[in-house]
Amino acid sequence: MSEKRFKRPSVANGDGLILYCNQYSYYCHKVLQALHEKGIRFTKYEIDVTNDEHFSEWFLELNPRAELPVLQNGLLIVPGSNRILDYLEENYPKNKSLRMPIETDKLVVGFRQTIERLPIGVITIGSFLHSQHTSSPKFPFVLPVRQTILARDETLAHRLRAYATAYPAFAEVLLKKADFHDRKRAIIASEEYFCKLLTALDEFLSSVEQYLATIDVERCWLAGTEDTFTMVDISLGTLLHRLYVLGLDRFWGEGKRPQVARYFAKSCQRASFQCVLPSKVSILRTVWINTPPVYKAGLAAVSSVLISSTLLKR
Repeated sequence: MSEKRFKRPSVANGDGLILYCNQYSYYCHKVLQALHEKGIRFTKYEIDVTNDEHFSEWFLELNPRAELPVLQNGLLIVPGSNRILDYLEENYPKNKSLRMPIETDKLVVGFRQTIERLPIGVITIGSFLHSQHTSSPKFPFVLPVRQTILARDETLAHRLRAYATAYPAFAEVLLKKADFHDRKRAIIASEEYFCKLLTALDEFLSSVEQYLATIDVERCWLAGTEDTFTMVDISLGTLLHRLYVLGLDRFWGEGKRPQVARYFAKSCQRASFQCVLPSKVSILRTVWINTPPVYKAGLAAVSSVLISSTLLKR
């Protein structure tokens, strides 16, 4: 268990929308981009997952499943990215809609369904364990950080059982999560299973490439028009970005899938996407916190270069 004690933050007693999230969470990224895209005012509270704040008593009272993101609107609590996205569409009808039009191609509708079923956590940790299948992971998922995440993932089931003892009211859920994590780790350890996931991703992106070739990627989004940016665009853009930082951009790099490459570049330039990306300073801080001491001398040199480049661009 983490020795750091967390108390219920004062922001939890405030008015308006509050999003409890982590800036490196795949699922939080989607909700954050949707909030910015729709122009909805909200307060962002960053959960310190490095020190297990999501397993603290105050957060378990908010969401007993200890998962992010969570949206709070007064006394109403909405957990989970898909439920939050549905809530935003249903309760903010005057803001920009991110729903796909009724006439949207069934293939595009299927894209979102496929993306929602992908085990992103397994793909992420699997890429750390089977790094021979990746190339040039990007910040923050550089080698020292990956090793720290793997070490924490290895002890997660043990920590969950300790939290279950400390917080008996939430023991049942936490113990189930611990058992599930043990089973998941056994699956992730299989290189054969990870390769099957990569094959499935490869086939999916082939379908996306074929579809994108039928529209003008420079002008249109997936729904087929210039001004119809929907949840399927957020989903695909978020997926491609996660694959990119994991070092799995070989799926479209070096001319392999030029339409996907163009779409990804266009998605990254979207204002709502840019609003979600962590700043360089934030990335460096995260990398530093998660880097073992033996690596920090080399990281300091890299950090100075990145900070210098940031200053030069201002």
